[in-house]
Amino acid sequence: MAYPTAPLELLGLWTGFLTMLMIYSYPLWKENVAFRWAEHTYIAVMLAISLVVNITNINRIAIQPMITGEIHYIIPIILGLAMFALLIADYRWVSRYPIAVLVGAGFGLGMRGVLLPNILGQVISTITAPVGGAAMDWFNFVYIAIGTISSISYFLLTYEHRGTLRYPTRIGRMFFMIGLGAYFGNTVLFRLSMLSGRAQFFLQVLKIIPM
Repeated sequence: MAYPTAPLELLGLWTGFLTMLMIYSYPLWKENVAFRWAEHTYIAVMLAISLVVNITNINRIAIQPMITGEIHYIIPIILGLAMFALLIADYRWVSRYPIAVLVGAGFGLGMRGVLLPNILGQVISTITAPVGGAAMDWFNFVYIAIGTISSISYFLLTYEHRGTLRYPTRIGRMFFMIGLGAYFGNTVLFRLSMLSGRAQFFLQVLKIIPM
């Protein structure tokens, strides 16, 4: 892609570039006025965008259907407005009802979405042996089975981890360390990929590498 030449495109490109430098001035140097300005500007822009998007969604999903005759949409609107009672000390108790509905519905939907794929699906995958698989498939099956059983035994808190439980729980702790190490490695890799993306943007703005 060629380097932009339109005034608005150049303005947006250099605005993003200078804002990036302001943000990175905090980890590279220290907290300063430029970093605080960029931080507050980012929060304000994201808040404005979220506000516009939410108002548009409420109008499209609830208000417009209610105007066309679907009166039942007034219930979530009333519950949503009741949550603003948190701002009034004398009527703060009103907000408990929409919060209770929101938490209950979220918990129910969350359990429905978590139970089957994340619990039952994992159990079925763990106990289902590969059919006609290669040696690596059987190795993965045995590895996952041992890791799952030993990790679960580590959380067997009813009995002291001595005797028969000593070795499985130690193996489970090793599996935990391997998992946490892999998770930490992925986090570091993700941060480095973000940094490399910003470095590429830095070089592109300065025309050192092509866009």
